Parts: sequence; structure tokens; C-alpha cells
Amino acid sequence: ESIPMKSLSCYNDYNSQVTCTWMEHSEAHALVGMTLYHRDNIIMEDKKMLCKHQTENDLHEAPDSFVHWVCRNTTINFGIGVDDIYSFKPNKMLQAELNVHLFQNVQTLPPQNLSVGLMRSGDFLLTWKAADGSQGLGNALEYEVTYKREWEPWEKAASLLLSNTTHCRLSHEDLVAGSSYIARVRARPGWASGFAGQYSEWSMEASWETPEGGLQPKNLHCLFNGADRLMCSWEVKKAITTSVLFGLFFRATPSSAEEECSPVNEKALPHIPYVVQSCEIPVSNSNSQSQYHVSVRVKTEEKLIEAYKNIKVLPPANVSVTATENQEYELRWIKHTLGYSFIKQGYQVKYWKTHQYEKVSLRRYRS
Repeated sequence: ESIPMKSLSCYNDYNSQVTCTWMEHSEAHALVGMTLYHRDNIIMEDKKMLCKHQTENDLHEAPDSFVHWVCRNTTINFGIGVDDIYSFKPNKMLQAELNVHLFQNVQTLPPQNLSVGLMRSGDFLLTWKAADGSQGLGNALEYEVTYKREWEPWEKAASLLLSNTTHCRLSHEDLVAGSSYIARVRARPGWASGFAGQYSEWSMEASWETPEGGLQPKNLHCLFNGADRLMCSWEVKKAITTSVLFGLFFRATPSSAEEECSPVNEKALPHIPYVVQSCEIPVSNSNSQSQYHVSVRVKTEEKLIEAYKNIKVLPPANVSVTATENQEYELRWIKHTLGYSFIKQGYQVKYWKTHQYEKVSLRRYRS
């Protein structure tokens, strides 16, 4: 119920005068404005009532966001059985018209019973049926199937357009091994059918798992920005990235030398044991025939360890202790011979009383 009708209140003197009060929102009044009409079941003709804007002084209250009106009218029809009818009409013509050709403005209900099955070939078969009530369109419907991995946004989902069918085969070669997928489907009249309209809402989603595919890098793909960058990304098992590093190698032409892309960036994927690695290849002198060959493989890591800076001498042999005449003790040993006689060796001697190793004494010698 509108604010004017909800606020409308009328009374009369049961002689000749009818008085009504009502209000409308200030913004609505500025845009369109309303007029109050009165009729009864005797004359059956709408009569415009004369209305006057009530001021703040008349209302004895603070101003608000509404315009208040008081309206008056004269009539001679009073009595039991006389029905007084009041109505509002906008001061501007407000309407819209349209001739609707039913089969040029079709939006069906979403497809139903979307399901996924595994085929002997390892491919996956998606099946569905037209919504109840839409079967009358027969083969006039075309379908859009979108599918993605669970963690990906729908904006990056793969999309297929199909006509005259309610099933779709997804090749295992087009899917990433060891991933969780979801799919959905929607329908609209096909352009070739002579019907027209817009897509239905999406169907309920269906999900499935692809089998594991080993440890090889997977889902390698590249996108060219059309100017000067080729962005490549791939996925690898998170666990093995702690032991091996993967690099992206590329050739701009079959005859050019192979180059390594750098740096390689890495992003962990939520709730799955894979990471996404990526690298951006700079592109120059591109044309419509340009074709890059890219390869992801384990990088060979090398570390320089200089032998002369990392010597660990074997322990001395034949350690012996001899008491001397002046009540001292002489400690002797045979040193380990190094490859070069000019290399000096240092020694560290520890000695302690029996069962008192925590009170060890330490001396150092060189030879």
C-alpha cells in the first residue's frame, strides 16, 4: 500500500462537506505529485478534490520529509448504502507498453540432473536433461557447459557451447591429473531454431576427481599479452620442491639458443598438495607467425666447495703418555700426513682426572 493511501483519512458533516487529509514523500512529490479523487456509487464519476498544502504551523510539529495535504469536496449523497470511493492518480503519465512475442523472449528453467561419469577411456561424460516444462522446445535449445578446478574462480573456467545434445565428453588430456573439478550447465534457445531469448540460470553443480598423474610438471600453459610479455605457469608437487628446483627454458625460434627464464615465482594452492610456479618471458620482434618453444625441467644445482678451505684432518694415532724424571708427563702421538708437507697442523689436547670430565683442561699446540 502506498504512503498516500495508507495515510488517507476522511470525514464529513453528513450534510454537504467532505474533508480528507493525507501525505506523500517530499521527493516523490517533487518528481511526480499525486491528486486525490472521490466518487460514490450513485454518480459513479471520479471528481477531483481541492487540496491545500498544510504548513508546519498548521501541523504544530517539526518539519519532516513528507508533504501533508488537506482536501475538501462537496456532495449531496449521504446515507446508508452510499459508498464513497477515494483514489490517487499521478500528475504525470507513467506507463510502459510492450508487445511480447513469446518464442522470441524465452528464458527456460535451469537444466536438471547434471551428473558426471568415468568412461573406460579415462574420459569423463557429463549428462543432463532439459528442465521440466522446457521439453516442448525440443532441439531448439543450446547449452553452455563450464568446468573448473574447485579452487579456481568461475571467471577462469573453460567453456563449451553445444547444440542438439544433452551430454558432453571431457577428454582426460584436457584435465589436470590429481584435481577436483566442478561443472555446471545452462540453456538458451539456439539462434538457428528461429527462437530467441537469454540464458537460463546455472544448473546445480556436479563434481568429480581426476586420478593422480605422477610427479611430472603439469598444466603448463602460456599466455601472450599481445605486446611484449609471454607469461607461462605450471604446477608441481609441493613436497618435491623442497629437494629440486624447476626452471623454465625457451627458444624464440627453432634455430635460436635456449635461454632460461628468470625469476621463477611460486604460489601455494589452498587445500591441495601442489604449487603454481610461473615466469614471464620478454618478447621482442613478434609477429603473427611467432612461435616459442618452452620447457619446464629440473635445474642442475652446483655449489663450489674449495678443498683447501675445508680440511678435516684425521685424528692423531698411537697416543701415549710417559712419566718424566721431574714428575711431569709427556704426551706423544703420530700425526696424520697431509698431501703437502708445508701445511702446518694444530693440535688440541684435553686431559682430566678419572671420572671428572666436567673439569677438563685444554691446551693447544702447533707443528
